[in-house]
Amino acid sequence: LLRILGTLVAVVVTLITWYIVDEKVPGIFVFLYLFQAISLYFLLKYPQLIPAVILCMITQVLIIGYELQVLKIGVAASEATGQPFYP
Repeated sequence: LLRILGTLVAVVVTLITWYIVDEKVPGIFVFLYLFQAISLYFLLKYPQLIPAVILCMITQVLIIGYELQVLKIGVAASEATGQPFYP
């Protein structure tokens, strides 16, 4: 249950991170840092939630990282590795 909850929280936070700054890279980094710092608070304050918080943090970085890769090198080059792009 914590894995599902951690993933859902990460998806919501990542959508907020991506769209609140209108897909502008400097703003994305600021909000990613902000949400990672909030996640670290929960990691230290509630050690029983460590798996969910770690999963949430990793999922945020993976999603944002892939989207930034697509912005940098384009959709065609990103899909060349076999990973489909979902806009």
